[in-house]
Amino acid sequence: FLTAEDACGGTMRGSSGIISSPNFPNEYHNNADCTWTIVAEPGDTISLIFTDFQMEEKYDYLEVEGSDPPTIGLSGMNIPPPVISNKNWLRLHFVTDSNHRYRGFSAHYQG
Repeated sequence: FLTAEDACGGTMRGSSGIISSPNFPNEYHNNADCTWTIVAEPGDTISLIFTDFQMEEKYDYLEVEGSDPPTIGLSGMNIPPPVISNKNWLRLHFVTDSNHRYRGFSAHYQG
């Protein structure tokens, strides 16, 4: 079972795990720029289920690639619906600006 909170980004393998923003459940850093890639077995898809989500609307965001639509931009204070990949990978890109910090996000994934 992997956790990604020590590092800002990286490649996540394995059939399940947790990805959270840096410092979660404390506030994330300003000017963060983190990319995580989740890789499942060939032929598998990945479900990403958010358990917590709190970001400065529009200025801090999480971009998810590899699903349908191809890029989903997430921001604000509501927990987004689950994201299902359409291939065997998902890429998460977390970007924050230079002010206002919130708790960020936590999500678990399964292949």
